[in-house]
Order: sequence, then structure tokens, then C-alpha cells
Amino acid sequence: MSLKTIAVFIDPSAVGEARAAYAVKLALHHGSHLIGIFVVPMGWDGNPSESFVRGKAAIRQLVERHAAVESAATNAASQSFSAVSTREDISFEFRFLRHGEANEGAALNALHSDLVIVGGPQLGGLPREWSAETLLLATGVPFLLLPERWTGPAAEHVIVAWNASREARRAVADALPLLVGARSVTILVVDPQKNSRHGEEPGADVALYLSRHGAKVVVERVQSNGGQVADAILGFAKRHNSDLIVVGAYSHARTTEMIFGGVTRCLLRDTTVPLLISH
Repeated sequence: MSLKTIAVFIDPSAVGEARAAYAVKLALHHGSHLIGIFVVPMGWDGNPSESFVRGKAAIRQLVERHAAVESAATNAASQSFSAVSTREDISFEFRFLRHGEANEGAALNALHSDLVIVGGPQLGGLPREWSAETLLLATGVPFLLLPERWTGPAAEHVIVAWNASREARRAVADALPLLVGARSVTILVVDPQKNSRHGEEPGADVALYLSRHGAKVVVERVQSNGGQVADAILGFAKRHNSDLIVVGAYSHARTTEMIFGGVTRCLLRDTTVPLLISH
């Protein structure tokens, strides 16, 4: 697998431009086509006074005014994305989703991408009713959540949070192009003694698998010491200046509300490092 198509949800803000710039870095490194997706904010802001507008001419003017607001926002997003993307020699395009088609459009665009980049922990450019988790559940496409204040490199020193589960193995497969292209990859095993699936040398088998693909891999085993596993992962990432954490979303429950296990939910809430999640 290679990253031929990367989609990034953008907005014409400083945070949105930083997200687009990060996506450009990845696209350049992997020779990917980059798609910038902008969810057009609804021009109708619910101003109570507008409900009192009467007459065809007044209503037409009101509709035109809101359409102009939406058009201006779309143009600003397009210009912002183009300005960031043209700094490098990459293939890119801009798409926009209007209110009413945003949910279906977000899923459809994600379905035809190898990786989707969103912001966090808030909307991150997604439709108002959606979250990155919703997008993953609807499409199965891995997403990379970029913290708002992230200014570091793109996937140079990567941690794979490994628990020998199906979901972790899927995350490794989905992130393989990033892992092979990274300067270093750490297979991080937390509390290995608590999981018999690790075998005699926890992390060694998946490290060998990745090294055969050309990744530069080491294995680290750490203890949570009774604390949260997510805290152990984030603490390790901070101490070692890691710039990407790869994790498989996991839970014993299979309902939409509970599909992400406690570790994943804590990482989504607390991470200050880019997070690639697969399921």
C-alpha cells in the first residue's frame, strides 16, 4: 500500500492553514495527490429578526446576502489552501461541501482516500454533527488527528502502540507507508506481562515484520505502574520527541457509542502529538 490520495479537512484560519501545511508535507514526501475539503458554514445564523422579513424583494435580498456570505467563505478557504499547496510541487485540488450535503460528502470523499487528516480536539474542519470517530466508523478509512498547536515535523519519529490485537495489526497495515518512510519507529508495549498474546518477546515479531518492509524499528517495553495506559504512551512520546502515534481503536463493546476503548478515548482527549487511528 502507498499513500496515493490524502484528504484534509480545512478552514481559512491559522489552525486550518497549519493543518493544510502538514498535509502538504506528507503529500510531498509520499508523492500523494492532496484533496482539501471545506465544509461551507451555513450563512443563516438564526438571527430572529430575519423571521419577520416580508415581501418577495426583501426575501430575495436576504437569500442573496446569505449566499454571498457562503461564497465569500468558500473563496477564502480555496485561496488559503491553494496558497499553502503551491509552495511545493504536489498535485492538489480543492472541494467544498454545502450545508445539507456535508455529511454524505464527507463520508464519500473519505472513502476514496488512503488517509484523512482532521484537526482536534474540536471539529477540525468536519461537518458540525461529525467527529473524527464518526468518520472512521462510517468509512473504515484511517484518520490522522492533528492537535491545534502542533508545529513539529510530519511522521519522522513514530510510535506504534502495540497490544497484539487485530485493531493494532490493522493500524500497522494502514500506517505502513508512514512507518517505512519514517526516520525511526518504536514499537511501544505497555505492561507486556498482562497480555499473553505478546509471546516470549513482546513486540519482537511485529518489529521483524516491519523491518522486512524496510522500517527502522526498535522495541520498547514500559510499565504503567497502575496509571492510565494512555498516559504511559503520551509520556513516552514526550520524553522521546515523537511526532506521530499509531494506534488501533479497540473496545469489547460493539455499539457506536462505545466502539473506542478507554485508551483510545484518552488519547483522543489528551494527545499533544499527531495521532493516527485505525479500526
